[in-house]
Amino acid sequence: MLFGQILYEEHFTGGATQLQWDPWVIYTTMDVVNDPTTPGGDSWIGSVSNDSAPIAAMYAGSYDLNDYIAEAWIFTEVSPAMGSYNGLCVRIDTATGVNALYHLVSDFDNSARLMLRHITGATPSIIREWTSGEIPGGIPASSSWHKFKIKIVADSIWAYYDDVELPDCPFIDNRVTKGFFGIYFFNALAFSSTNCDDIVVTGPTGISEYGSESVSSFRVYPNPFRTTTAIRYQIPDIGNPSLMIYDAAGRLVRDISSQVSVIGDQVSVSWDGRDASGNAVTPGVYFIADGIGNGLEKVIKLP
Repeated sequence: MLFGQILYEEHFTGGATQLQWDPWVIYTTMDVVNDPTTPGGDSWIGSVSNDSAPIAAMYAGSYDLNDYIAEAWIFTEVSPAMGSYNGLCVRIDTATGVNALYHLVSDFDNSARLMLRHITGATPSIIREWTSGEIPGGIPASSSWHKFKIKIVADSIWAYYDDVELPDCPFIDNRVTKGFFGIYFFNALAFSSTNCDDIVVTGPTGISEYGSESVSSFRVYPNPFRTTTAIRYQIPDIGNPSLMIYDAAGRLVRDISSQVSVIGDQVSVSWDGRDASGNAVTPGVYFIADGIGNGLEKVIKLP
C-alpha cells in the first residue's frame, strides 16, 4: 500500500491553526507562538503545555482514521536530569471509554532513548525503545528540532526519526484499531511545553506495491541502479499505457508516460532517476505504478 493522499495539514501559518485541535488531557490547549527557529521557515509553531497535569496531548483529524502516515517536526528537549517526553501520536481512541493511543517519543535525559509506546488509560507499555547507535545521528547534544513519523497499517507499525526507519520495523500490535493523530508531551517535574510544526497526515493512494495480475514478464534492469534503469513488461489490450514513479511515502515523483514505447503487447520505457523538475532523486526506494493504480515494481536508486 502506497501513501500520498494528503488528509490533513497543520503549519500554523500566519499565527493561527488550520485544524481543530482538542485536548486528550483536560485543560490542555494548542497554542500558536512565534519562533524564528521553526523548520518550516514561517516563524510560527504550535505549543502544547502541561499546565494542569504531567501529561499534555492534543489531537485532530477523524476518529475513523485507521491506516495512515503522520509526521511532524518536534522540538526535542535534552536534559541530564529527568526531562520531557516529546512526540507524535497516532490512533488516539477517545470513543471507547478508555483513552488509548500509540506514540513515538523522545526521552533525552539520562535514559537517552526514543520509545514507541502503547497507552491505555494511564498505563503505558513500551513496544520498542532505541538507544545510542540505533538512533540516527545519535543523541542530540542540545535541545533541537527533529522529524518524527509513524506509519500504521492494520496491525503493523513503522517508526521513523529524521526520515530514517528505526530498527526492527514493523511492529505488530492490534490493541488500537483507529483514531485521531496528535502531539504528546510529558514532564513529571515541571510545567513546560513541547513545540511542533508542519504536521502532515497522508492516506493510501489506492496503489498496491504487490503487483497487478494483468501484468506479466515484468522486468527492471539494472535494479538497484545509479543513473538509468530500463522498464519492460507485457500486458494485453494496453490502450494508451501510463507509468508513474512514486517515492516510498506514496508521493508522485514523475510521470514517465510520454516516454513509453509500445510494440504489440510489449511496453518499454527508461527512467533516468530524475523527478518532474529534472533533478536527480535522492537515493532510496521508489515504486513504478501503471495508470490504473497497479503497483508494478520496487526500484532502488543508489548514490
